[in-house]
Amino acid sequence: MPSTHTDRYAISSATLAAGLLFTATQAPTPLYYVFGDLKVLTPAEIQHYTTHTRRHRSGAWIMVTTHQAHPFSDVFGAIANRAA
Repeated sequence: MPSTHTDRYAISSATLAAGLLFTATQAPTPLYYVFGDLKVLTPAEIQHYTTHTRRHRSGAWIMVTTHQAHPFSDVFGAIANRAA
């Protein structure tokens, strides 16, 4: 879930590193992070969006604004459009 005060997602640095490694070794298998508000980002997008931001002082978390995430239906299609 996004923060209720800052409109950001907190993503573990270890989770991002694992996602980037997975996508590098298992290409072309896609990997998506789906957040509690049903918005979607890929590991590469998270890495790109956080390149110019300040990281948490412990280095354990990466913060990404919720405005950069994609709606679930934009990525996977609307429920009515999916095959049964």
